[in-house]
Amino acid sequence: MTAAILQPISLLPPSVVHAERLFALIEASRASLRAWLPWVDATRSVEDSRAFLTGVTDGARDGAGCACWLIELNGELAGCIDIHGISKLNGSGLLGYWLADRFVGRGIMSGVVAQVLDVGFDDLGLNRIVIVAGVENARSRAVAERLGFAREGVQRDGLRLHGRFHDACQYSMLAREWRMRK
Repeated sequence: MTAAILQPISLLPPSVVHAERLFALIEASRASLRAWLPWVDATRSVEDSRAFLTGVTDGARDGAGCACWLIELNGELAGCIDIHGISKLNGSGLLGYWLADRFVGRGIMSGVVAQVLDVGFDDLGLNRIVIVAGVENARSRAVAERLGFAREGVQRDGLRLHGRFHDACQYSMLAREWRMRK
């Protein structure tokens, strides 16, 4: 276990009070985030981050199919994670996550994903959580593999980024599998 995982990691509820810090984080890591996240190009100002935070906050109040948190490490905003596309009928959701460049490669995201899996399976009552990551997105795939997600296969042309299609690996974790791993 690396020292980074032992550092205090907090999951903050989304709030517009974090809009400036969130935008600064995105701006500082724009080039690397842009490689795998299609929303980065549309995030051009603090107002765009404010609109995002307002949307996920309003959606949570309205029972939308998304649960979102900001990642804070030692009091510093580090990234974002969500379970989106939540289907109460099927007990499933999709996990999305990102960290700013200066936090990458220290084992932080594995710890954050583990926290969110606990919330997804225990608090939200989900049975299945899926990660879809570009075949060439080695860091994102490594998180899924490190935590024991089952690789289900490759979605041919499953991601569209910057006008091009990319193959994507699909991984899943079931509630019973996660409980057995803990």
